[in-house]
Amino acid sequence: MARTKPSLAEALSPWSAPHDAADLLEGFRLSINTLAEEQHTGLPDSPRVLNALRLCKGTELAALGGDWPAMGVRRVGGAWTLDARQFDLWAQGQISVFRRRAEAAQPTVQMQSRMSLI
Repeated sequence: MARTKPSLAEALSPWSAPHDAADLLEGFRLSINTLAEEQHTGLPDSPRVLNALRLCKGTELAALGGDWPAMGVRRVGGAWTLDARQFDLWAQGQISVFRRRAEAAQPTVQMQSRMSLI
């Protein structure tokens, strides 16, 4: 069975489950932090950022930056990339929002009556 890995755009989609979105965003946050540490810069290379976020084109990242201005999308030398520190702060905030939504969406467990059903 083939499995696809969702992109950042799919994680932020209004149709994604909040719990899944939080988990995916946490993975993207960690991968961007690792990438920034490897390159010793706050603005990692665009192709590696796109690969980490599983996006095909820089314009996809630019569109996400338009939808989520606090994400930290920057245009550097004609290519779209992320400010790693700003993305980290934004992602932490979004993860907590998604986790609160996931908790609110869980159905409350009803207590079974103590009365005998016989």
